[in-house]
Amino acid sequence: MRAKSCLQILFILFFCCLSSITLAADEHRNKSQREKLEWKAGDRVVLIGNTFADQLRLYNYLETLLTSLAPAKNITFRNLAWSGDTLNLRPRPLNFGSLDDHLHQQKADIIIACFGMNESFAGQDGLKEFSDSWEKFLNHLASQKYNGTSTPRVVLISPIAHENRGPPFPDPAGHNQNLSDYTRAMQVVAARHHLPFVDLFSETKKLMDENPSQKLTRNGIHLNQYGYWALSQFVAGELLGKKIKSPQLVVDLADQKIQTTNAEILQQNFKPDKIQFTVKEKVLPIPAPPESAIVHSELLASQPRLTVKNLPTGNYRLLVNETRIAEASHADWDRGLQLKNLPARSQVKDLRATIERKNELFFYVYRAHNAEYIFGRRTKPFGAVSFPPEMEAFARLIQSRETNIKKQSHPDKESRWILFKLE
Repeated sequence: MRAKSCLQILFILFFCCLSSITLAADEHRNKSQREKLEWKAGDRVVLIGNTFADQLRLYNYLETLLTSLAPAKNITFRNLAWSGDTLNLRPRPLNFGSLDDHLHQQKADIIIACFGMNESFAGQDGLKEFSDSWEKFLNHLASQKYNGTSTPRVVLISPIAHENRGPPFPDPAGHNQNLSDYTRAMQVVAARHHLPFVDLFSETKKLMDENPSQKLTRNGIHLNQYGYWALSQFVAGELLGKKIKSPQLVVDLADQKIQTTNAEILQQNFKPDKIQFTVKEKVLPIPAPPESAIVHSELLASQPRLTVKNLPTGNYRLLVNETRIAEASHADWDRGLQLKNLPARSQVKDLRATIERKNELFFYVYRAHNAEYIFGRRTKPFGAVSFPPEMEAFARLIQSRETNIKKQSHPDKESRWILFKLE
């Protein structure tokens, strides 16, 4: 009898192990078969969705990264998101036009759809309706040709996790269970339609658990500036299919070699107390994090960095284009230093400022405060005369900013680096 019980236990353990292996294999298969977003020259990327998507125009880190790193040229962006939007409820002013109208107007090639946070408050009772709504919405998008020639390429982005902000904010445990289920529902729908899917819930939950000292949100469910900075790097990496990294250099004085990431060394000259080299960066660095942020370690590792091995004992100063960048001991250089004020960082800052202004100008057109006179009940007699020329003027201003964005989105010149020993 005892032998029979032992045999039953062995069978149970065997099938449990087999199930675990199968689940692991399925998970690996899901990751390896993840749909990739195709980028084409001249793509118009349109963002739709809730507050998360709406405020991407204000904290424009994602647009900056995609503009400078996308494999295709002349990518442009329009933000049609609206705080409070859901898949089924998108209130708009009188005569504003449907989402289809605006997607046609913007000639959308790529649609980045960000929904799920607002819907998740319906809990388990709303989960089936949420999945069904996605099916209906995606089938509708697949029947459209907003750019006039092809169906849009669609990306689904899940809601973030609900961050624990402590009292008096509510305990997020129950809501996070719902958010997890809604994220999983989106993942299933995306897989069924063979669409790229970005799991922000899992990523934000991981970041929140790893570094509770640096909050990602203002109130638990809406990202703060640091949250957008951190998450934009993850989203950009998912959409581009690669890890986002700033140019980084490792110099070995003994071997007289320089290894680079996202950069090219054009000239180099090694001396015992001085190293000189010229750097041509292939991409712009990641925008600087918000001041006073407690940056997560994995994000810190992606910042511009210089490591110098086998320096003689002493203190060394780094100049880039004759500007003092850093000063440290040989031991600190050996460990590697984050470079915060490289000249290319100024270019990224200027690029972000141009994108911000472009988004502001488009916002004035898309969500005009005097809409009643532009397309509402007071359009006639004066609105129909005054505002069409104004809209044309805005279009010219937006186009002017996009011309500047194109120029600013790539490193504009080489930089001269000198590391020398201080007396």
